[in-house]
Amino acid sequence: VKRVIEQELLTEGETFEDVFAEFDAEPLGAASIAQVHRARLTDKFGGREVAVKCQRPAIEPKLLGDIANLKTLAKGVRNVPSIPVDYYVVFSELEKQLADEFDFVKEAAA
Repeated sequence: VKRVIEQELLTEGETFEDVFAEFDAEPLGAASIAQVHRARLTDKFGGREVAVKCQRPAIEPKLLGDIANLKTLAKGVRNVPSIPVDYYVVFSELEKQLADEFDFVKEAAA
């Protein structure tokens, strides 16, 4: 988790310790694409207690690749009468929803 935060969040020349006075290694919660950790910022950054949501490394291209494969398969059975659901549409909607799930900046602003 620390490595991901250092790569994705910190600016050049900034260390983990520059930003976080405390950081719980054990997540408060974990799900398929991310986990959340309790932390306290250093005084330089306001000293507040915060929740840090960290995306699992390389999960976005993996999941979106899986969805692309499912869409390819679903496209081949779109007009099969015995399949009453257009799974291509279902997987396309899932793809859109996942894009929102991966946008942590948009989530933080909401």
